[in-house]
Amino acid sequence: MRKRGFKKFLKGVIISFTIALFIEGGLLIWGNISYVKASISMLSRPEVAVDSSKGPMEGEQTLATTDELEDPENTGSELSFDATTYPYRELLNEREQAVYNQVYSNALDYNTEAFTLTETLTSDELIETMNCVYNDHPELFWLNTSYQYGYNSSNEIVKVQLSYGISKSNLDSAKTAYNNAIENIVSGASSYESEIEIELYVHDAICELATYNSNAELNQSAYSALVNGSTVCAGYARAFQNVCQELGLTCYYLTGTADGGDHAWNIISIDGNFYNVDLTWDDSISESYGSSVYTYFNLTDSEIGVDHTRSTLSANLPACTSTEMSYTNVYGATIEIDDIDNQSGSQLTDGNFTIQAPPEPIIDWHDGPSGNNPINSAPSNEPINNEMENNVPMNRNDMGNKGGH
Repeated sequence: MRKRGFKKFLKGVIISFTIALFIEGGLLIWGNISYVKASISMLSRPEVAVDSSKGPMEGEQTLATTDELEDPENTGSELSFDATTYPYRELLNEREQAVYNQVYSNALDYNTEAFTLTETLTSDELIETMNCVYNDHPELFWLNTSYQYGYNSSNEIVKVQLSYGISKSNLDSAKTAYNNAIENIVSGASSYESEIEIELYVHDAICELATYNSNAELNQSAYSALVNGSTVCAGYARAFQNVCQELGLTCYYLTGTADGGDHAWNIISIDGNFYNVDLTWDDSISESYGSSVYTYFNLTDSEIGVDHTRSTLSANLPACTSTEMSYTNVYGATIEIDDIDNQSGSQLTDGNFTIQAPPEPIIDWHDGPSGNNPINSAPSNEPINNEMENNVPMNRNDMGNKGGH
């Protein structure tokens, strides 16, 4: 009797389990066809962090479900983006570009809800699309580099939820502070005529405003550099990108590695040629040296390639091969890469590197926006200004002393 009762019980369990599987399978099939009543899991998708533990795509896994997939709204389909200013979007396929527009539009409107995508993407496609939005648009400083996405039973991404580093109630005041900071630099830079002079002014202005701090708030944003004055490489690079854009200079945000660590810097077009610029490392060297230096200002790919390597995505952007507008050619001597000893092989900051005595005096540019254009007033291989005091480098009088940080 006990065996017969056990068999009857076991048979009932098997039948119940089979029915449950059938019902679950029916729901999955229905979800695959129409995305209706599909189980949507909201996950953070990690990416290699840029420069610090607070890098892009961070977040904890959470789960959520939806009973119905809403029609896409606020798709941004009416938006157009200039390919020269926003090169990363051009690297995407049509479906990714549609989602790019949608993400941009929802970020601009500060939408905190999960929204249905106009096109389904794979997880890799979504990562690439989100990175392209971040890399093209430093002006979206309130947008966090972490986000969540929802996928259906076929692992197709069907929903995205953005997150923000600044509350909506504080956004207007933050925008005012941010725009004022940019306008102050733009106003000063506009006094200069040549692109190289404008670039140098912006470079120095941002380095004067900001200092490197791996624990800085909102450190992946241009806001952290321009308003808070405390940032990491992403903040330096996005600030430089946004200010240059406002001044009409073509400037792009690059990601990659530097001395083996995740890093971000820029390339900029000066008189038709692209150059690498790394404000983060220039500022760190300047603060240690006590005077403005330009070791990573307008380098070729081969020059900066000694310790910088582009990511796969950023490798698609223009190559930098010209030396015409290098700092040494235009303005004179500076601390060279070979003068830097970075034994720790990490971010140049916090005294983890030493500077050898340069072979010739460091010459800082003192000419203002008057008719004394250094490009035309001295040979390209000669120092522009020989004003020295006991062989101590003089600082640019329009930007102040970097040793004050």
